[in-house]
Amino acid sequence: MDKKTMSNVILDTQEKHLIPKGIRPIHQKYGLWICKFCRGQTAKPVQAGELCFRHFEFYDISHMFDGRGWYCASNGSIRKVEKGDGILVTPGSRHKYGGDREPYIEDSISFYGPVADQLFNAGIISNGILKIGKARRLLPIIELAQDSSDAAQVKANLALQTLLVELHFENKKSNNFSFDSALEQLLEEIKKSPQKWWDINSMAEFCNISPSQFKRLFRKKTNMSPKGYLDNFKMQMAAEMLSDRSAPIKNIAAALGYLDQYHFSRRFKQLTGHTPTDYRQFFCH
Repeated sequence: MDKKTMSNVILDTQEKHLIPKGIRPIHQKYGLWICKFCRGQTAKPVQAGELCFRHFEFYDISHMFDGRGWYCASNGSIRKVEKGDGILVTPGSRHKYGGDREPYIEDSISFYGPVADQLFNAGIISNGILKIGKARRLLPIIELAQDSSDAAQVKANLALQTLLVELHFENKKSNNFSFDSALEQLLEEIKKSPQKWWDINSMAEFCNISPSQFKRLFRKKTNMSPKGYLDNFKMQMAAEMLSDRSAPIKNIAAALGYLDQYHFSRRFKQLTGHTPTDYRQFFCH
């Protein structure tokens, strides 16, 4: 049950890691199965561009208890992983992570089942980085999961559920104090890459909180919805770019991530009441 034996197939530029065989009746009755785990596994340092994206058919929690790493989400944003951090991955989520000039040393547990789905739907499990701490909190669960008896499997499942809930509330408490910093970093990322389109899930993942929490806290801090903020930001950028009369409108559209000039012009008029051409004529002197 080592990750090195994980079956996988290459699909385009990403790896798909399949659910292994071997689920037992006790797991089906319980609704949760720890299908894979590793402890003390070391990954050599690697740059993000050297690895392809991957996605799992199962949930996975990795605890980097030693070393230094990075995590790349589906939107391409890269965040540092510090010693004591963990990474949670949900089924189908494109991601990759590795060591950053130092090995990435981890304990990890892969799991799936209806109970895991319920935890995800309740916001207990979400993609991204979370704080776990220096103590190797996955190890007691792994030790239970190594025992093949039904009683030990039930105890391992219960211990995993308990840990996931504890981590959720520990990080939620911490996030109340750290959201301002995370939001500041997110807004800087948006400004640096105006051509990128962010959705709620990717912004929430960047800030390491659930989408529902993100929407509530974002509006509280900015008095705007995330979508409204992005629209306003892109239109402000467009207005600045239109002041350069030599810049073709199609180039401005591309720089802001629009598929073509038509889509950009239509959205600009919806939000400003003017076409880009009219705006340039009347307001850019």
